[in-house]
Amino acid sequence: MLKGKVALITGGGRGIGRAVAALFAENGAKTVICSRSKKELAKTASLADGGIESFVCDVSDEDEVAKIFSEIGDKYGRLDILVNSAAIFSAGKIEDISVDDFRKVFDVNCVGMFLCCREAIKLMKGDGGSIINISSLAGIRSVEKFPGFGAYVVSKFGVIGLTEVLAAECKDYGIRVNAVAPGAVDTQMLQKAAPGLYPRLTPEQVAGTILHLASDSSSGVNGSTIELFANLQKGES
Repeated sequence: MLKGKVALITGGGRGIGRAVAALFAENGAKTVICSRSKKELAKTASLADGGIESFVCDVSDEDEVAKIFSEIGDKYGRLDILVNSAAIFSAGKIEDISVDDFRKVFDVNCVGMFLCCREAIKLMKGDGGSIINISSLAGIRSVEKFPGFGAYVVSKFGVIGLTEVLAAECKDYGIRVNAVAPGAVDTQMLQKAAPGLYPRLTPEQVAGTILHLASDSSSGVNGSTIELFANLQKGES
């Protein structure tokens, strides 16, 4: 489905990013992942018998992001797919959260995504490509929000806005930009943020939607946000 395509997945060390990397490699993509954790990257790379290349990178660091894209350009000469999955969470009501904590969430979830999109566009111009940004139902209007998730919610609204403006700006380059907005997904980040909440939506299920957006089967889809609602179970798992 993605045979021969070059794909970069940020946040590829765990959760949705890991599931996407494994699925892309299984479907023939030349798969590159990045994350801040070398140990988590190695675990993801082990899923594909050497078919996944990894880089340690903080996506909020402009120089580190530029270096990864430069290496991809030097090695492959192009980039076909970018999946922006890197994200962090910080708990705290708006009245209590510090400016530093708010900025840290925004720097990774929005600024980091912007940096990766900007570099990806440079490599995709001429040949086209697909960018998939991971937002959340937290970033969707009129969906009830969880108290204490304020910084995360604001950042995920930003992801939707970035997706929509890039879809308009990049269409003449043949670059499609879409977003996936899942509800609660069974990931380590959610378990830490909301203990006692057991979602039935798995990273692998989200990865299937991302695969569709990355492939030629969705060639007519641009500027869309696909919402994935999850059934939730509270209490004992």
